[in-house]
Amino acid sequence: MKKFLALALCLAVSPAWALSLNDQSKAEARLFTQFLKAVYAQRADSPKAFAELEKALQLSPDSKYLKRMLVSQALADGTPEKAEPYIGFIDQGENDAEDWLVYGAYQLKKNNLSEAEKAYDQAFKLEPDNARVLYQYVMVLSLFNVDKAVEKLLALAQEDPDLAPAIYTQIGSMYFEARRMDDALTYYNKAVQLAPDDPNPRLGRGEVYEKTAQYFLMLHEFEELEKMGYANAGTLSRMASVYLLSNDLPKAEEYFLKAKADDNGDVPSAYFLAKLAEHRGDFSRAIAYLRESSDFNRSADKWLQVSFYLQKLNQPEESLHTLRQAYQKFDGNVEIAFFYALALNDRGEYKKAAKVFKNLLATNPSYEEARLQYAFTLDSLKKYKDLDEQLNTLLEQNPKNAAALNLYAYSLAERNTRLDDAQEYIARALALSPDDNSFIDTQAWVYFKQGKYQQAADILSAVAPEYVQANPEIAYHLGAVLYALGRYDEARPYLQAASSSFKEAQKLYKKLPKQN
Repeated sequence: MKKFLALALCLAVSPAWALSLNDQSKAEARLFTQFLKAVYAQRADSPKAFAELEKALQLSPDSKYLKRMLVSQALADGTPEKAEPYIGFIDQGENDAEDWLVYGAYQLKKNNLSEAEKAYDQAFKLEPDNARVLYQYVMVLSLFNVDKAVEKLLALAQEDPDLAPAIYTQIGSMYFEARRMDDALTYYNKAVQLAPDDPNPRLGRGEVYEKTAQYFLMLHEFEELEKMGYANAGTLSRMASVYLLSNDLPKAEEYFLKAKADDNGDVPSAYFLAKLAEHRGDFSRAIAYLRESSDFNRSADKWLQVSFYLQKLNQPEESLHTLRQAYQKFDGNVEIAFFYALALNDRGEYKKAAKVFKNLLATNPSYEEARLQYAFTLDSLKKYKDLDEQLNTLLEQNPKNAAALNLYAYSLAERNTRLDDAQEYIARALALSPDDNSFIDTQAWVYFKQGKYQQAADILSAVAPEYVQANPEIAYHLGAVLYALGRYDEARPYLQAASSSFKEAQKLYKKLPKQN
Protein backbone atom coordinates (compact mmCIF):
# COMPACT_ATOMS: atom_id res chain seq x y z
CA MET A 1 0.00 0.00 0.00
CA LYS A 2 2.81 2.44 0.88
CA LYS A 3 4.46 1.82 -2.48
CA PHE A 4 1.22 2.38 -4.34
CA LEU A 5 0.58 5.67 -2.62
CA ALA A 6 4.12 6.85 -3.31
CA LEU A 7 3.75 6.01 -6.97
CA ALA A 8 0.41 7.78 -7.17
CA LEU A 9 1.94 10.88 -5.59
CA CYS A 10 4.85 10.91 -8.06
CA LEU A 11 2.47 10.59 -10.98
CA ALA A 12 0.36 13.42 -9.62
CA VAL A 13 3.23 15.90 -9.57
CA SER A 14 5.13 14.77 -12.65
CA PRO A 15 5.13 17.11 -15.71
CA ALA A 16 3.46 14.47 -17.89
CA TRP A 17 0.39 14.39 -15.68
CA ALA A 18 0.35 18.05 -14.51
CA LEU A 19 -2.30 20.45 -15.71
CA SER A 20 -0.96 23.24 -17.92
CA LEU A 21 -0.55 26.68 -16.25
CA ASN A 22 -1.23 30.06 -17.78
CA ASP A 23 1.50 32.75 -17.89
CA GLN A 24 0.24 34.54 -14.78
CA SER A 25 0.17 31.33 -12.77
CA LYS A 26 3.68 30.45 -13.93
CA ALA A 27 4.97 33.88 -12.84
CA GLU A 28 3.30 33.49 -9.46
CA ALA A 29 4.84 30.03 -9.07
CA ARG A 30 8.31 31.35 -9.90
CA LEU A 31 7.87 34.18 -7.39
CA PHE A 32 6.65 31.81 -4.70
CA THR A 33 9.56 29.42 -5.30
CA GLN A 34 12.10 32.23 -5.22
CA PHE A 35 10.54 33.70 -2.09
CA LEU A 36 10.83 30.34 -0.34
CA LYS A 37 14.51 30.17 -1.30
CA ALA A 38 15.03 33.58 0.31
CA VAL A 39 13.14 32.60 3.48
CA TYR A 40 15.11 29.36 3.84
CA ALA A 41 18.37 31.30 3.34
CA GLN A 42 17.32 33.71 6.11
CA ARG A 43 16.49 30.86 8.47
CA ALA A 44 19.88 29.29 7.80
CA ASP A 45 21.66 32.65 8.35
CA SER A 46 23.05 32.23 4.85
CA PRO A 47 25.04 35.15 3.36
CA LYS A 48 23.02 34.52 0.17
CA ALA A 49 19.75 35.68 1.79
CA PHE A 50 20.00 39.26 0.53
CA ALA A 51 20.76 38.15 -3.05
CA GLU A 52 17.84 35.69 -2.98
CA LEU A 53 15.51 38.48 -1.85
CA GLU A 54 16.76 40.69 -4.69
CA LYS A 55 15.96 37.91 -7.17
CA ALA A 56 12.45 37.71 -5.72
CA LEU A 57 12.04 41.48 -6.07
CA GLN A 58 13.02 41.26 -9.75
CA LEU A 59 9.99 38.99 -10.21
CA SER A 60 7.76 41.48 -8.35
CA PRO A 61 9.41 44.94 -8.63
CA ASP A 62 6.60 46.84 -6.88
CA SER A 63 6.41 44.63 -3.78
CA LYS A 64 6.57 46.83 -0.70
CA TYR A 65 6.90 43.75 1.49
CA LEU A 66 9.99 42.48 -0.36
CA LYS A 67 11.62 45.92 -0.23
CA ARG A 68 11.05 46.05 3.50
CA MET A 69 12.56 42.59 3.83
CA LEU A 70 15.62 43.73 1.87
CA VAL A 71 16.11 46.74 4.15
CA SER A 72 15.75 44.53 7.21
CA GLN A 73 18.20 41.95 5.81
CA ALA A 74 20.76 44.62 4.93
CA LEU A 75 20.61 45.93 8.51
CA ALA A 76 20.97 42.39 9.89
CA ASP A 77 24.01 41.83 7.64
CA GLY A 78 25.62 45.06 8.87
CA THR A 79 25.51 46.57 5.36
CA PRO A 80 22.98 49.43 5.64
CA GLU A 81 24.28 50.96 2.41
CA LYS A 82 22.67 48.05 0.52
CA ALA A 83 19.30 49.10 1.92
CA GLU A 84 19.32 52.54 0.29
CA PRO A 85 17.75 51.53 -3.06
CA TYR A 86 14.81 49.99 -1.21
CA ILE A 87 14.13 52.40 1.65
CA GLY A 88 11.44 54.09 -0.46
CA PHE A 89 9.07 51.30 0.57
CA ILE A 90 7.94 53.62 3.40
CA ASP A 91 6.29 55.91 0.83
CA GLN A 92 4.30 53.12 -0.81
CA GLY A 93 0.80 53.43 0.64
CA GLU A 94 -0.18 52.94 4.26
CA ASN A 95 2.37 51.64 6.76
CA ASP A 96 1.89 49.24 9.62
CA ALA A 97 3.94 49.14 12.84
CA GLU A 98 6.47 46.73 11.35
CA ASP A 99 7.09 49.08 8.43
CA TRP A 100 7.85 51.93 10.80
CA LEU A 101 10.11 49.73 12.98
CA VAL A 102 12.26 48.71 10.01
CA TYR A 103 12.37 52.28 8.71
CA GLY A 104 13.28 53.54 12.20
CA ALA A 105 16.04 50.96 12.53
CA TYR A 106 17.49 52.12 9.20
CA GLN A 107 17.41 55.79 10.27
CA LEU A 108 19.00 54.84 13.59
CA LYS A 109 21.82 53.02 11.80
CA LYS A 110 22.34 56.14 9.65
CA ASN A 111 22.46 58.17 12.88
CA ASN A 112 19.37 60.17 11.88
CA LEU A 113 18.02 60.20 15.43
CA SER A 114 15.13 62.60 14.94
CA GLU A 115 13.83 60.59 11.94
CA ALA A 116 14.27 57.38 13.92
CA GLU A 117 12.26 58.81 16.82
CA LYS A 118 9.42 59.83 14.48
CA ALA A 119 9.33 56.35 12.96
CA TYR A 120 9.23 54.56 16.31
CA ASP A 121 6.64 57.02 17.54
CA GLN A 122 4.43 56.10 14.56
CA ALA A 123 4.91 52.39 15.30
CA PHE A 124 3.98 52.95 18.97
CA LYS A 125 0.82 54.88 18.02
CA LEU A 126 -0.29 52.03 15.78
CA GLU A 127 0.39 49.30 18.35
CA PRO A 128 0.67 50.83 21.85
CA ASP A 129 0.12 47.45 23.51
CA ASN A 130 2.89 45.70 21.60
CA ALA A 131 5.71 45.13 24.09
CA ARG A 132 8.37 44.76 21.35
CA VAL A 133 7.35 48.07 19.78
CA LEU A 134 7.37 49.78 23.17
CA TYR A 135 10.79 48.38 24.06
CA GLN A 136 12.38 49.52 20.81
CA TYR A 137 10.69 52.92 21.04
CA VAL A 138 11.95 53.48 24.58
CA MET A 139 15.46 52.33 23.67
CA VAL A 140 15.60 54.88 20.86
CA LEU A 141 14.27 57.63 23.10
CA SER A 142 16.89 56.79 25.73
CA LEU A 143 19.69 57.47 23.25
CA PHE A 144 19.01 61.21 23.19
CA ASN A 145 16.16 61.93 25.60
CA VAL A 146 16.29 59.70 28.67
CA ASP A 147 13.66 61.66 30.56
CA LYS A 148 11.16 61.29 27.73
CA ALA A 149 11.80 57.54 27.66
CA VAL A 150 11.32 57.39 31.44
CA GLU A 151 8.05 59.27 31.09
CA LYS A 152 6.73 56.61 28.69
CA LEU A 153 7.87 53.79 30.96
CA LEU A 154 6.38 55.34 34.10
CA ALA A 155 3.02 55.68 32.33
CA LEU A 156 3.19 51.98 31.51
CA ALA A 157 4.06 51.16 35.13
CA GLN A 158 0.94 53.01 36.29
CA GLU A 159 -1.24 51.14 33.80
CA ASP A 160 0.18 47.74 34.81
CA PRO A 161 1.58 47.68 38.39
CA ASP A 162 2.76 44.08 37.91
CA LEU A 163 5.33 45.38 35.43
CA ALA A 164 6.53 48.15 37.76
CA PRO A 165 9.58 46.32 39.26
CA ALA A 166 10.92 45.41 35.82
CA ILE A 167 10.20 48.91 34.52
CA TYR A 168 11.94 50.58 37.48
CA THR A 169 14.94 48.31 36.90
CA GLN A 170 14.97 49.29 33.24
CA ILE A 171 14.78 52.98 34.15
CA GLY A 172 17.66 52.50 36.59
CA SER A 173 19.73 50.91 33.81
CA MET A 174 18.95 53.78 31.43
CA TYR A 175 20.02 56.35 33.99
CA PHE A 176 23.11 54.26 34.72
CA GLU A 177 24.05 54.30 31.03
CA ALA A 178 23.49 58.08 31.04
CA ARG A 179 25.83 58.29 34.09
CA ARG A 180 23.10 59.83 36.22
CA MET A 181 23.96 57.67 39.21
CA ASP A 182 21.67 59.30 41.78
CA ASP A 183 18.64 58.83 39.51
CA ALA A 184 19.73 55.26 38.72
CA LEU A 185 19.98 54.47 42.43
CA THR A 186 16.52 55.95 43.09
CA TYR A 187 14.82 53.61 40.64
CA TYR A 188 16.90 50.57 41.57
CA ASN A 189 15.81 51.20 45.18
CA LYS A 190 12.14 51.34 44.12
CA ALA A 191 12.53 48.08 42.22
CA VAL A 192 14.16 46.35 45.21
CA GLN A 193 11.36 47.55 47.52
CA LEU A 194 8.70 46.12 45.20
CA ALA A 195 10.56 42.90 44.36
CA PRO A 196 13.17 42.15 47.07
CA ASP A 197 13.85 38.68 45.64
CA ASP A 198 14.62 39.92 42.13
CA PRO A 199 18.41 39.89 41.59
CA ASN A 200 18.44 42.36 38.69
CA PRO A 201 17.84 45.64 40.58
CA ARG A 202 20.24 44.51 43.31
CA LEU A 203 22.89 43.88 40.69
CA GLY A 204 22.22 47.32 39.21
CA ARG A 205 22.44 48.93 42.60
CA GLY A 206 25.74 47.19 43.26
CA GLU A 207 27.10 48.51 39.97
CA VAL A 208 26.09 52.06 40.94
CA TYR A 209 27.96 51.66 44.23
CA GLU A 210 30.98 50.36 42.32
CA LYS A 211 30.97 53.27 39.85
CA THR A 212 30.67 55.79 42.68
CA ALA A 213 33.53 54.14 44.64
CA GLN A 214 31.22 53.04 47.48
CA TYR A 215 32.93 49.67 47.54
CA PHE A 216 31.70 48.34 50.85
CA LEU A 217 28.08 49.07 49.91
CA MET A 218 28.78 47.24 46.66
CA LEU A 219 30.22 44.36 48.66
CA HIS A 220 27.11 44.21 50.83
CA GLU A 221 24.85 44.15 47.76
CA PHE A 222 26.78 41.36 46.10
CA GLU A 223 26.86 39.39 49.36
CA GLU A 224 23.05 39.55 49.36
CA LEU A 225 23.03 38.20 45.83
CA GLU A 226 25.34 35.39 46.93
CA LYS A 227 22.97 34.50 49.78
CA MET A 228 20.10 34.47 47.31
CA GLY A 229 21.99 32.06 45.08
CA TYR A 230 22.52 34.53 42.26
CA ALA A 231 26.27 35.04 42.52
CA ASN A 232 28.32 34.52 39.38
CA ALA A 233 31.92 34.89 38.28
CA GLY A 234 31.39 38.59 37.56
CA THR A 235 30.01 39.52 40.98
CA LEU A 236 32.35 37.17 42.86
CA SER A 237 35.51 38.51 41.21
CA ARG A 238 34.37 42.07 41.87
CA MET A 239 33.83 41.19 45.53
CA ALA A 240 37.32 39.74 45.58
CA SER A 241 38.66 43.00 44.17
CA VAL A 242 37.15 44.92 47.09
CA TYR A 243 38.88 42.59 49.55
CA LEU A 244 42.06 43.14 47.56
CA LEU A 245 41.67 46.90 47.94
CA SER A 246 41.30 46.47 51.70
CA ASN A 247 44.46 44.29 51.68
CA ASP A 248 42.57 41.22 52.91
CA LEU A 249 44.48 38.81 50.67
CA PRO A 250 43.06 35.53 52.08
CA LYS A 251 39.48 36.75 51.57
CA ALA A 252 40.34 38.10 48.11
CA GLU A 253 41.79 34.74 47.09
CA GLU A 254 38.75 32.93 48.51
CA TYR A 255 36.39 34.93 46.31
CA PHE A 256 38.58 34.78 43.23
CA LEU A 257 38.58 31.00 43.63
CA LYS A 258 34.77 31.07 43.92
CA ALA A 259 34.61 33.08 40.70
CA LYS A 260 36.94 30.60 39.02
CA ALA A 261 34.75 27.72 40.24
CA ASP A 262 31.78 29.40 38.55
CA ASP A 263 33.76 30.12 35.36
CA ASN A 264 37.12 28.41 35.09
CA GLY A 265 38.28 30.85 32.42
CA ASP A 266 37.20 34.05 34.23
CA VAL A 267 39.76 36.65 33.14
CA PRO A 268 39.98 38.89 36.25
CA SER A 269 40.21 35.86 38.54
CA ALA A 270 42.99 34.29 36.49
CA TYR A 271 45.00 37.51 36.54
CA PHE A 272 44.70 38.20 40.25
CA LEU A 273 45.07 34.57 41.35
CA ALA A 274 48.30 34.48 39.33
CA LYS A 275 49.48 37.64 41.07
CA LEU A 276 48.61 36.21 44.49
CA ALA A 277 50.46 32.98 43.64
CA GLU A 278 53.45 35.06 42.48
CA HIS A 279 53.32 36.93 45.80
CA ARG A 280 53.72 33.57 47.57
CA GLY A 281 56.47 32.50 45.18
CA ASP A 282 54.29 29.72 43.74
CA PHE A 283 55.18 30.36 40.10
CA SER A 284 53.94 26.98 38.84
CA ARG A 285 50.47 27.72 40.15
CA ALA A 286 50.64 31.24 38.70
CA ILE A 287 51.42 29.78 35.26
CA ALA A 288 48.47 27.38 35.53
CA TYR A 289 46.07 30.21 36.39
CA LEU A 290 47.19 32.29 33.41
CA ARG A 291 46.97 29.41 30.98
CA GLU A 292 43.45 28.56 32.16
CA SER A 293 42.25 32.11 31.49
CA SER A 294 39.75 32.30 28.62
CA ASP A 295 41.74 35.08 26.96
CA PHE A 296 45.16 33.40 27.24
CA ASN A 297 45.46 32.69 23.52
CA ARG A 298 44.53 36.29 22.75
CA SER A 299 46.71 37.98 25.39
CA ALA A 300 50.35 38.65 24.55
CA ASP A 301 50.83 40.06 28.06
CA LYS A 302 49.89 36.73 29.63
CA TRP A 303 52.37 34.86 27.44
CA LEU A 304 55.07 37.28 28.52
CA GLN A 305 54.12 36.77 32.15
CA VAL A 306 54.31 32.99 31.76
CA SER A 307 57.81 33.28 30.27
CA PHE A 308 58.79 35.47 33.23
CA TYR A 309 57.49 32.88 35.70
CA LEU A 310 59.37 30.10 33.87
CA GLN A 311 62.57 32.11 34.30
CA LYS A 312 61.79 32.37 38.01
CA LEU A 313 61.45 28.57 38.06
CA ASN A 314 64.92 28.34 36.47
CA GLN A 315 63.48 26.87 33.27
CA PRO A 316 65.18 29.04 30.60
CA GLU A 317 64.51 26.56 27.78
CA GLU A 318 60.77 26.55 28.47
CA SER A 319 60.80 30.32 28.88
CA LEU A 320 62.48 30.81 25.51
CA HIS A 321 60.13 28.29 23.88
CA THR A 322 57.14 30.22 25.23
CA LEU A 323 58.52 33.47 23.82
CA ARG A 324 59.25 31.82 20.48
CA GLN A 325 55.65 30.57 20.26
CA ALA A 326 54.33 33.98 21.28
CA TYR A 327 56.50 35.69 18.66
CA GLN A 328 54.93 33.50 15.98
CA LYS A 329 51.43 33.80 17.42
CA PHE A 330 51.36 37.56 18.03
CA ASP A 331 53.08 38.71 14.88
CA GLY A 332 53.86 42.40 15.12
CA ASN A 333 53.56 42.63 18.90
CA VAL A 334 56.34 44.99 20.00
CA GLU A 335 56.85 43.74 23.56
CA ILE A 336 56.89 40.08 22.56
CA ALA A 337 59.49 40.75 19.86
CA PHE A 338 61.64 42.81 22.22
CA PHE A 339 61.72 40.25 25.03
CA TYR A 340 62.15 37.35 22.62
CA ALA A 341 65.23 39.05 21.16
CA LEU A 342 66.58 39.70 24.68
CA ALA A 343 66.11 36.03 25.55
CA LEU A 344 67.97 35.01 22.40
CA ASN A 345 70.80 37.35 23.40
CA ASP A 346 70.95 35.73 26.85
CA ARG A 347 71.32 32.37 25.12
CA GLY A 348 74.11 33.73 22.91
CA GLU A 349 71.96 33.28 19.78
CA TYR A 350 73.03 36.67 18.49
CA LYS A 351 72.24 36.12 14.80
CA LYS A 352 68.61 35.24 15.57
CA ALA A 353 68.36 38.10 18.05
CA ALA A 354 69.74 40.56 15.48
CA LYS A 355 67.12 39.45 12.93
CA VAL A 356 64.29 39.95 15.43
CA PHE A 357 65.59 43.37 16.48
CA LYS A 358 66.02 44.44 12.85
CA ASN A 359 62.42 43.48 11.99
CA LEU A 360 61.15 45.22 15.12
CA LEU A 361 62.97 48.46 14.33
CA ALA A 362 61.75 48.41 10.74
CA THR A 363 58.22 49.07 12.04
CA ASN A 364 59.17 50.89 15.26
CA PRO A 365 62.18 53.07 14.41
CA SER A 366 61.78 55.32 17.46
CA TYR A 367 62.02 52.44 19.97
CA GLU A 368 65.26 53.53 21.70
CA GLU A 369 65.71 50.57 24.01
CA ALA A 370 65.28 48.09 21.16
CA ARG A 371 67.87 49.96 19.08
CA LEU A 372 70.26 50.00 22.03
CA GLN A 373 69.87 46.25 22.58
CA TYR A 374 70.29 45.69 18.85
CA ALA A 375 73.57 47.61 19.10
CA PHE A 376 74.71 45.32 21.95
CA THR A 377 73.85 42.34 19.74
CA LEU A 378 75.80 43.72 16.79
CA ASP A 379 78.77 44.35 19.10
CA SER A 380 78.66 40.69 20.17
CA LEU A 381 78.62 39.70 16.47
CA LYS A 382 81.52 42.11 15.81
CA LYS A 383 79.48 43.77 13.07
CA TYR A 384 81.06 47.11 13.82
CA LYS A 385 79.90 49.00 10.75
CA ASP A 386 76.27 48.19 11.50
CA LEU A 387 76.89 48.84 15.20
CA ASP A 388 78.24 52.35 14.53
CA GLU A 389 75.28 53.07 12.26
CA GLN A 390 72.77 52.05 14.94
CA LEU A 391 74.54 54.03 17.67
CA ASN A 392 74.79 57.13 15.48
CA THR A 393 71.07 56.87 14.73
CA LEU A 394 70.30 56.41 18.41
CA LEU A 395 72.39 59.42 19.46
CA GLU A 396 70.78 61.54 16.76
CA GLN A 397 67.40 60.63 18.25
CA ASN A 398 68.59 61.22 21.80
CA PRO A 399 72.05 62.76 22.38
CA LYS A 400 71.64 62.17 26.12
CA ASN A 401 71.26 58.41 25.95
CA ALA A 402 73.99 57.60 28.47
CA ALA A 403 73.90 53.83 27.86
CA ALA A 404 74.45 54.35 24.12
CA LEU A 405 77.33 56.75 24.77
CA ASN A 406 78.91 54.24 27.13
CA LEU A 407 78.52 51.35 24.66
CA TYR A 408 80.02 53.40 21.84
CA ALA A 409 83.00 54.40 23.98
CA TYR A 410 83.60 50.86 25.22
CA SER A 411 83.29 49.32 21.75
CA LEU A 412 85.79 51.78 20.26
CA ALA A 413 88.19 51.08 23.14
CA GLU A 414 87.88 47.33 22.59
CA ARG A 415 88.60 47.84 18.89
CA ASN A 416 91.48 50.16 19.85
CA THR A 417 90.31 52.72 17.32
CA ARG A 418 89.07 56.34 17.39
CA LEU A 419 90.12 56.63 21.02
CA ASP A 420 89.60 60.41 21.04
CA ASP A 421 85.96 59.81 20.06
CA ALA A 422 85.72 57.11 22.72
CA GLN A 423 86.95 59.61 25.33
CA GLU A 424 84.37 62.16 24.19
CA TYR A 425 81.51 59.65 24.41
CA ILE A 426 82.43 58.35 27.88
CA ALA A 427 82.89 61.89 29.18
CA ARG A 428 79.35 62.70 28.04
CA ALA A 429 78.03 59.51 29.62
CA LEU A 430 79.71 60.25 32.97
CA ALA A 431 78.40 63.81 32.91
CA LEU A 432 74.90 62.32 32.76
CA SER A 433 75.52 59.55 35.31
CA PRO A 434 78.76 60.10 37.25
CA ASP A 435 78.22 57.31 39.80
CA ASP A 436 77.55 54.48 37.37
CA ASN A 437 80.27 51.86 38.00
CA SER A 438 80.05 50.45 34.47
CA PHE A 439 80.67 53.94 33.05
CA ILE A 440 83.63 54.42 35.42
CA ASP A 441 85.01 51.10 34.20
CA THR A 442 84.66 52.19 30.55
CA GLN A 443 86.54 55.42 31.28
CA ALA A 444 89.33 53.39 32.89
CA TRP A 445 89.47 51.10 29.86
CA VAL A 446 89.69 54.05 27.47
CA TYR A 447 92.58 55.42 29.57
CA PHE A 448 94.21 51.98 29.46
CA LYS A 449 93.97 51.82 25.66
CA GLN A 450 95.46 55.35 25.52
CA GLY A 451 98.37 54.18 27.69
CA LYS A 452 97.26 56.31 30.64
CA TYR A 453 97.69 53.48 33.14
CA GLN A 454 97.90 55.51 36.33
CA GLN A 455 94.78 57.48 35.46
CA ALA A 456 93.02 54.19 34.79
CA ALA A 457 94.16 52.82 38.16
CA ASP A 458 93.12 56.01 39.97
CA ILE A 459 89.59 56.00 38.55
CA LEU A 460 89.07 52.27 39.20
CA SER A 461 90.04 52.79 42.84
CA ALA A 462 86.71 54.63 43.20
CA VAL A 463 84.80 51.40 42.51
CA ALA A 464 83.82 49.50 45.67
CA PRO A 465 85.89 46.29 46.13
CA GLU A 466 82.78 44.13 46.52
CA TYR A 467 81.45 45.42 43.19
CA VAL A 468 84.77 44.56 41.49
CA GLN A 469 84.69 41.07 43.00
CA ALA A 470 81.15 40.52 41.72
CA ASN A 471 82.02 41.65 38.17
CA PRO A 472 84.71 39.57 36.40
CA GLU A 473 85.02 42.10 33.57
CA ILE A 474 85.93 44.96 35.92
CA ALA A 475 88.23 42.61 37.84
CA TYR A 476 90.00 41.79 34.55
CA HIS A 477 90.36 45.49 33.68
CA LEU A 478 91.78 46.35 37.08
CA GLY A 479 94.14 43.39 36.91
CA ALA A 480 95.30 44.44 33.42
CA VAL A 481 95.91 48.03 34.58
CA LEU A 482 97.89 46.90 37.61
CA TYR A 483 99.86 44.46 35.42
CA ALA A 484 100.72 47.30 33.02
CA LEU A 485 101.97 49.33 35.99
CA GLY A 486 104.16 46.40 37.06
CA ARG A 487 102.16 45.90 40.27
CA TYR A 488 102.01 42.14 39.74
CA ASP A 489 101.14 41.02 43.25
CA GLU A 490 98.23 43.43 43.35
CA ALA A 491 97.08 42.31 39.89
CA ARG A 492 97.23 38.59 40.72
CA PRO A 493 93.92 38.14 42.66
CA TYR A 494 91.93 40.16 40.09
CA LEU A 495 93.31 38.28 37.11
CA GLN A 496 92.79 34.98 38.86
CA ALA A 497 89.16 35.85 39.65
CA ALA A 498 88.49 36.87 36.02
CA SER A 499 90.45 34.10 34.29
CA SER A 500 87.50 31.67 34.14
CA SER A 501 85.38 34.27 32.32
CA PHE A 502 87.93 36.03 30.11
CA LYS A 503 90.68 34.35 28.09
CA GLU A 504 92.65 37.61 28.09
CA ALA A 505 92.69 37.57 31.89
CA GLN A 506 93.86 33.97 31.86
CA LYS A 507 96.71 34.82 29.47
CA LEU A 508 97.86 37.72 31.65
CA TYR A 509 97.60 35.61 34.76
CA LYS A 510 99.95 33.03 33.21
CA LYS A 511 102.45 35.79 32.41
CA LEU A 512 102.68 36.91 36.03
CA PRO A 513 106.06 36.29 37.66
CA LYS A 514 106.02 33.36 40.02
CA GLN A 515 105.61 34.28 43.63
CA ASN A 516 108.58 33.74 45.92
